[in-house]
Amino acid sequence: CKLMPELYMLMMVRPIFSILLSLRHNHFHHRRAHSILKSMSNDVSSERTLPPKRIFCYGDSLTAGTAPPIYDLFPYGQSLESELGNDVVVRWRGLPGWTAQTMVEYLDDGDVGLRAAVNGIDNPPISLVIILAGTNDIGFLTSSMTSTGGATDIDDAVKPIVNLHKACLDITKGEHKIRTLAVGIPGSAWQQMNSSASKLAADMNSSIQQFAQSYPDGVVSYTDFPFPYEKNDLWCSD
Repeated sequence: CKLMPELYMLMMVRPIFSILLSLRHNHFHHRRAHSILKSMSNDVSSERTLPPKRIFCYGDSLTAGTAPPIYDLFPYGQSLESELGNDVVVRWRGLPGWTAQTMVEYLDDGDVGLRAAVNGIDNPPISLVIILAGTNDIGFLTSSMTSTGGATDIDDAVKPIVNLHKACLDITKGEHKIRTLAVGIPGSAWQQMNSSASKLAADMNSSIQQFAQSYPDGVVSYTDFPFPYEKNDLWCSD
């Protein structure tokens, strides 16, 4: 299920700032903690002479900011860059309909691959990769289940998402280290209809969070999807 793009783009940005605040040490300069949305664009300091920090957002249609019947793109990365200001450059790649498993299979593809994209961005390299994936995996893994039967191995389900993060963390460019942010899988109409899908989403998010917590010093961070699914006209029917 995908939120209608215009509202989604606006609502997705602000919760990410709380994570960016926790990662700001050696990454993001700010003047006043209570005005993070403006401080990064208003600071006048010696850091203005430094290269901008780079963020890369990667995922499925939730990152692309689109869903049928709307085919225009409303990526949250665009609003994120606008709010963070001139010191931060945000780029994104959203692949509608793709599972995390397929993303892993295409890691090094020059057109769509995550590792290829991160390796290809330099001067300066990427500081943070935001990964939002797994919604389509749940659909594929549970589409043949009944609402009460069947089970999916959580480790197997989460492994592709974990591997996307590890692919970024394994990239080294001198002393530069890349951090990643995992955004939890959101609710959906399918999860409301299928208890197996709902349980799988909750278990996958818990496992992704545990994975993030296994890394020290905020190298990998986790945040729940910033707003719950509600059955109304703001959400697309899938």
